[in-house]
Amino acid sequence: MPKCNACGRDVHPGEISESFSCPKCKNARIWRCEGCKGKSKEYKCPACGHKGK
Repeated sequence: MPKCNACGRDVHPGEISESFSCPKCKNARIWRCEGCKGKSKEYKCPACGHKGK
């Protein structure tokens, strides 16, 4: 199960979440849970350390 890159909690199937490639390195998948997506919380890429909202 993927983990939210902003808060670290599991992202469950059927949850309104988002997933996209890191805009800087394109090597890692960024996941944001429903709560972090709605609050535009900052995420950090596990591969290159890029931070975004």
